[in-house]
Amino acid sequence: MALKYYPLTRLITNLYTNGGVLFTPDGKPYVGRYYQTYDGRSYTGINPAVGTGISLEPASAQRNPNTAASRYQASQAQTAAPTIPEESDAQLVELKPYYPIPLEGDYTRGYFTRYFAKNVSGPGYVVEISPSAYANIQDGNVSPIILTYETTSMLWQLTGPLNDKRVSQYQIIGGVYDTNKRVTEAKAKGFVGLLTFINGDYTKFAKITP
Repeated sequence: MALKYYPLTRLITNLYTNGGVLFTPDGKPYVGRYYQTYDGRSYTGINPAVGTGISLEPASAQRNPNTAASRYQASQAQTAAPTIPEESDAQLVELKPYYPIPLEGDYTRGYFTRYFAKNVSGPGYVVEISPSAYANIQDGNVSPIILTYETTSMLWQLTGPLNDKRVSQYQIIGGVYDTNKRVTEAKAKGFVGLLTFINGDYTKFAKITP
């Protein structure tokens, strides 16, 4: 099978999870090295060239009872002590603008994910939405009145130098401004209006380091 190519500027490599955050296709918690692409997808291995490259489901997929992660958790719950059933998430009936606040863990990791939506049947103005609103839309847990909304997500670099920095012949540290600009421009090709929404503010939320 041909190896899928991703430019290094569109990858976050050599990440590690202790479990409970990502799940394998058979629904088991994944522990080990993984990498993440610019569109928020995660795969096993250090990078596309080193590792098995198996697709991983995020913990947010547990909202959907049809995902492998949910099926695994359900099977484990059968052997656990009885608990009081929780109410299912309320159906999403309105998309509200959302202002994300990165957590300290996001800054330690160096990036976080931003989520966006636009009404494809109207003027198509882009709004930033919450992770829970995005998850509800992805799971189909929405009112028919917002089914005309299109969504997207992208990784947003939080720490690093302002601009790309070459440290050796073969290594370049992605700068906050340059990386976020590249990712936004690439994402905007399939999500018109995103460039207007970002409006050149590629260092938003960032902590610039030397």
